[in-house]
Amino acid sequence: MSTLQDNEAPIHVVQFRGGSLELTSWRDIIALNYTRRCLQGGFQIQLLTNPILQVIFGAHGETLAAHGTYSQLEKRLILSKASEASKAKDMDRSKKRRNRTNAKNHFLTADGDDI
Repeated sequence: MSTLQDNEAPIHVVQFRGGSLELTSWRDIIALNYTRRCLQGGFQIQLLTNPILQVIFGAHGETLAAHGTYSQLEKRLILSKASEASKAKDMDRSKKRRNRTNAKNHFLTADGDDI
């Protein structure tokens, strides 16, 4: 991304599932950063479905959504919190947390022989 000192036009590319969006003005980049901060994890879905955001960023909803459309069944199997992928990810995260906690607290259960 360009800085003001470079005297170049800014270019910022937003990558998301189904495509990308290229922003070429400071106004759009500042609006993007503000919108991302407000919407946090819901930014991409809002960009795909919210016509106001599409107008603000000059995106076409049909073009953006054409790449990432899922049927109701696909959404349930792939994207839902009850999907197998989500469950596996959650179990992996829980295992990593447990291992990290055990490693941090290892000194409490370690014998004095290790010292």
